Amino acid sequence: MFAEPQLLFTGADQVGDKYAVLPALYHLLWRHELTADLDSAPLDGGNTAV
Repeated sequence: MFAEPQLLFTGADQVGDKYAVLPALYHLLWRHELTADLDSAPLDGGNTAV
């Protein structure tokens, strides 16, 4: 879902239940396998993930 940059919650919704998918996405962010634009704002559902 994140081959192209998109909002974190938007990508999570496309995969399935957002609240079931978010722990896996946060894990990928922690491992630096998924990145987010943290320069413009703190991490929340509106950040763009790539």
